[in-house]
Amino acid sequence: MNDTTSCSVPLTEQTPARMVAGALAHLARHMETGCQRSAYLAAMLLERVAIDPDADDHLRRHARELVEILDRDGEHASSPNEHAATEQRQRTGAQARALL
Repeated sequence: MNDTTSCSVPLTEQTPARMVAGALAHLARHMETGCQRSAYLAAMLLERVAIDPDADDHLRRHARELVEILDRDGEHASSPNEHAATEQRQRTGAQARALL
């Protein structure tokens, strides 16, 4: 796989499978190292899958469930800046869902 190709496609044009693959990579890093930024990035990608009308309903439900778990876990370990970023991502996701 050519990494330059993956970087040249905007996030909004990524397929649900590709976003899940990225989320899994970030989630693995978070689980191995405890990196909260990786957890945030995984949740951000999963949120996009959860609101993507092209994604399977089953996939969207599980993506939403993982976002909620990561958000809950992040509340216990996050700094004030990370907490504010999580709240902003949640507001953005809620606004996007309202448009569906």
